[in-house]
Amino acid sequence: MDRDDLLLQLARTRAGLIRTYLLHVAWFAIMCAFTVMQWRHDGLKASVLLTLLTVPPVLFYTVRAHRLCRALDPRARTVGLVPVLVTTVILSPFESGLLLPLKNLLVANRLLREARSAAGNRKPTIDNATQAQASP
Repeated sequence: MDRDDLLLQLARTRAGLIRTYLLHVAWFAIMCAFTVMQWRHDGLKASVLLTLLTVPPVLFYTVRAHRLCRALDPRARTVGLVPVLVTTVILSPFESGLLLPLKNLLVANRLLREARSAAGNRKPTIDNATQAQASP
């Protein structure tokens, strides 16, 4: 794979990570609000379950972003599969879903910004890549 393909995949992965991360944070906030309001036990159980269901997609995109960042820059300080699993087991899925993706998002943003400035403000986004693939 060449660098442009990796940057395109990283841009897509970053977009997916942002979407799943925001969904996870929203459900986590709802769960905390239900806990503070001492909502019924059935509702609280449902909100915890829905929050837990949002964790695997966040962790999937976190590890995917790690692999792409490391493919672009082997010295990138990202969080990979082993730290994700260890943090999930030792702390909880909530902490690993809230803290670890931020590290990889920051590194992905830095790599994409550097690539954009190196390309002379040509953004390596999904729109540019689809336009480049559509033109012969």
